[in-house]
Amino acid sequence: MELCQLEYFQMVSKVNSFTRAAERLYVSQPAVTNTIRALEDELGIQLFDRSQKQVLLTSEGKIFYNHVENVLHGVSKTLADINNIKNLNGGILRLALTPLAGVRNFTVLLTKFREKYPQIQLVFEENNNEDGQRALLEDRVDLAFLLPEIKSSSLTYLWIGRQALALCLSVEHPLASAGMVRLEDLVEEPLILFKQDCALRNVLLHEFERNNTLPRIQFESNHIQTIKSLVAENAGIAILPEDLCSVDRKIETVKLRMPLYIDLALAYKTQKSLSHAAKAFIQLAEELYTKKRM
Repeated sequence: MELCQLEYFQMVSKVNSFTRAAERLYVSQPAVTNTIRALEDELGIQLFDRSQKQVLLTSEGKIFYNHVENVLHGVSKTLADINNIKNLNGGILRLALTPLAGVRNFTVLLTKFREKYPQIQLVFEENNNEDGQRALLEDRVDLAFLLPEIKSSSLTYLWIGRQALALCLSVEHPLASAGMVRLEDLVEEPLILFKQDCALRNVLLHEFERNNTLPRIQFESNHIQTIKSLVAENAGIAILPEDLCSVDRKIETVKLRMPLYIDLALAYKTQKSLSHAAKAFIQLAEELYTKKRM
């Protein structure tokens, strides 16, 4: 059974004539007659009563007509949906986000994309860096915001900026008035770190070790707001990307004497056929930041 058979059947049913149906369909009358006859042979039933001046549906034909209407409506809607997706007027884009996805480069990119393509639904999967990469490799998401600390050869990383790290502490903390601090100055301070599955934690611990020091870890959390709330209450200090350091009146931001930076990347599966929405997102990232790939 072919789609054109259903379309011919629907048109004959509506105009009650093979000749008029052929005119509406811009085909020959024998083409319509032969197509309907072939459809009846395939189904093993008679769809039209041809004994009258008008071609009328038989009882079986009326039942078949109701189903054909549903099928053709579904096909029409599917084609319209696909056309919307191709024209970026619809569809779903799934992104993996790490706890650091609140840095300005990421949020600007998301906001600009939403403004440009408001009909595309953005679905977020929040996880750590390693799980974000795994989500890409397992095709659970289309794109991921990552810190490219450890790269997978199966992924492409689009560099979209660099973020300086800064010390966040309570305004009541003795170091709040310091212009700059060294990591060595923080050895005895209660440090609030991300959990062990977070890439930023690994960056910080490596830097402490490089300076022959070890931090005193007081709390662990992957929730930015939890970390900042603890800092505000002077329960500990934290080292965060500058964009994530709160401007809350209870929190002070102090620069590190030896600057530390983290690179930010948008990653996608290299060999995967990307959706139109994913391609548009990548293109926007390139326009906003850089076309250099890591």
